[in-house]
Amino acid sequence: MGAYSSLHTYLTMNNSTRTVVPRGMFAFCHSLLVACFCSHLALAAPVWQADLTSSTPGHFAKLAPTVLDLQVSWNGMITAGTVRMEFAPPDVTKSGSYVIRTSATSLGAAALLFPYQTDFWSEVDPSSLRPRYFHAVETDDKETVNTTIRYLPSGTETHEETKHLKTGAVKLSDRTFPFSPVFDMFSAMLHVRSQKLDTGDQVTLTINPVGAPCLLRVKVEGREVHAGRDAIRLTVGMRKIDTKTLELQPYKKLKQDATLWLSDDADRIPLELRAAVFIGDVRATLVSQRKP
Repeated sequence: MGAYSSLHTYLTMNNSTRTVVPRGMFAFCHSLLVACFCSHLALAAPVWQADLTSSTPGHFAKLAPTVLDLQVSWNGMITAGTVRMEFAPPDVTKSGSYVIRTSATSLGAAALLFPYQTDFWSEVDPSSLRPRYFHAVETDDKETVNTTIRYLPSGTETHEETKHLKTGAVKLSDRTFPFSPVFDMFSAMLHVRSQKLDTGDQVTLTINPVGAPCLLRVKVEGREVHAGRDAIRLTVGMRKIDTKTLELQPYKKLKQDATLWLSDDADRIPLELRAAVFIGDVRATLVSQRKP
């Protein structure tokens, strides 16, 4: 199917003000959970918890080692950046984990206005498709943000280091989200991909893609031909989760649900993501696929 936050482009739209277009495509949002203040609220199940679908993966075959290159654009015309996604890269030895490695960079006019570069690393349990560990390094013209998230049975623990490039000043932040199950952007992508995906099917998950929680809603709209390939058309919606009250809040920079096309074949890879955000139509389009 994290900016795909998390796809960088498969799944993500960010609500952060640090970066506008690239961060909006490659990640989701940043906020603080004051655990001691709202610990009594965590005991009561939030209303949206009843909407969550099963966290058990479906029976669709896992994605074999695959490298995807996508182009990010405004309105499908002005190139804004590139994304490379590597699923189970053969050069990675991580016993007992399915690894997803991604990188992204802004290009052209977008790079002049919003210089951005990122590297993401996700370790997923290959049986449950639940995340274990996520690491992101994101750099724009002002700062480098180094984020580490650990996914535990009790919730998530996030450590973030923000380095101001001009002064060298470093700001540290630690956050927890005491809720489970929680996915990262890539494990959510793999989980959705594993499902039957009949027309009308819906998948609703809690995700913590780059340090703060959101509710992800995916709906199967149907099957059609897209970019010359048989495709499954999905809508992808996001709501922020208030970390103090656990109530849902609008995802303001996403004007409406995004549309995602997956290839309707044995791979089920992203063909294109289209999102109407506050600066216009942003797209991430597959330009190459190879199996190393």
